[in-house]
Amino acid sequence: MKYVFYDLETTGKNKDWSQIIQFGAVCIDEQFNELDRFETRCRLKTGLVPEPEALIVNNTSINNLEKTNSSHYDLTKDIKRKIENWSPAIFFGYNSINFDEEIIRKTFFKTLFNAYITQLEGNKRGDILNVIRSFHNYDNTYLKTTINSKGNSSFKLEDLAKENQINHKAHDAMGDVLATIDLAKIVKKNDYDIWKQILLTCSKKDVDNFINLNENFSLNEFSFGKLKTSLVTSICNHPNYNYPQCYDLSIDPEPILSLSYQDLKKRMKEKPKFLKTLGHNKHPSIFNNNYFFEINNISKTEKHLFENRSAQIRSNKEFIERIKLILDEEYHDKQNIKPQNDILAEESLYFGGFPSNKDKNLMEEFHLSSWKDKYIISERFEDKRYEYFAKKIIYEEAPENLPTEVFNKFHKQIGEQIMTLEDVPWFTIPKAYKQIDDLRNKYSIEKNSERLNFVEEINIYIQKMEKVYSATKFL
Repeated sequence: MKYVFYDLETTGKNKDWSQIIQFGAVCIDEQFNELDRFETRCRLKTGLVPEPEALIVNNTSINNLEKTNSSHYDLTKDIKRKIENWSPAIFFGYNSINFDEEIIRKTFFKTLFNAYITQLEGNKRGDILNVIRSFHNYDNTYLKTTINSKGNSSFKLEDLAKENQINHKAHDAMGDVLATIDLAKIVKKNDYDIWKQILLTCSKKDVDNFINLNENFSLNEFSFGKLKTSLVTSICNHPNYNYPQCYDLSIDPEPILSLSYQDLKKRMKEKPKFLKTLGHNKHPSIFNNNYFFEINNISKTEKHLFENRSAQIRSNKEFIERIKLILDEEYHDKQNIKPQNDILAEESLYFGGFPSNKDKNLMEEFHLSSWKDKYIISERFEDKRYEYFAKKIIYEEAPENLPTEVFNKFHKQIGEQIMTLEDVPWFTIPKAYKQIDDLRNKYSIEKNSERLNFVEEINIYIQKMEKVYSATKFL
């Protein structure tokens, strides 16, 4: 199966509201021979306020963004075509499950494409950050790490590249991709068993199959700068989310199994937590039980203890049913207090359900149609979110095709959003000015004239935006 290593550079950290400005990817075979590569950039979307700090980190100047011919809609279509061309493949990134994958999903969702493209048509996905942590945890002789300010090993891509003599152009999409491939090569070369295992957990189906074949197994979790390895056994799936629920075998089950419903519900909120949720569609770091046994020097007697605990828990059907009932009750309690009306379309990927067949067909028709016809199609969506996204794409790409009242509605709404002084999740013009002032102070102290010019370029761009959108209050 082919591997695709990819990376994004974005205008900010918020996964619902930031946009992609650079995409880089390399497609390789199982022997790590390069088959193809692809890189694209785009200009800023109309009405989107970039985070100055993000542009500094990415070293992406406003001047370069404005000179780019491709729009964000063009970039998204190009990424989609390339992914489809390379499929089926395993899509790898660095810290990609928590960031890049979410950005891709939400970008495709807002651009009227299938949000789950890296998991369709036989595609799978993995995260090399998780792989590197597990590899180093098992044997730290092959990968050098530096210690960060908190006294923990740093697994930042740029730090690992520097420590292991990997040529790396940091915070550039293609540069990050090539460095990530080199790290993956180190794992594959020095511990092929770990590499083989991580390939077996790149899809929900593969993870479920692994769990079914292993009565107990090793689970790596990363929290507060530390990696913890547990030996767990899967006892059931969450009744609503369907995630496997695993019992931590380091905790004696004897006093827990006999608890009443209310006492068990209370105990589930207390520490140490005996129940762990396994994100089986998020490339979990799971290995056979020998991984746990070897790094902890587990004796034969202790192995028998864990095996007995596993059998004891899995055979107690009443206990498992109580767990499922409690999880279901907690789920519905959360649903009842969730402020659904406060969720904006951009934030609704996981709340509004999947598109109907009619809306799926309209999405395809939308992309194939002229800009004039796109507006007519936008009026036919059943789901108001897709109607909104369709019209917003037209506003950003070809606003002359919107009726005046529709254009004014979007223009005014965006103006209100980006000019607000309230603490909102998206990035605003007042937030941008605050960052610009902070960056000016920083680079003035450092006497860094190059960076000061870079920041001033951003400031001029934001001032132009403010001038355009401050007038929307009169619409």
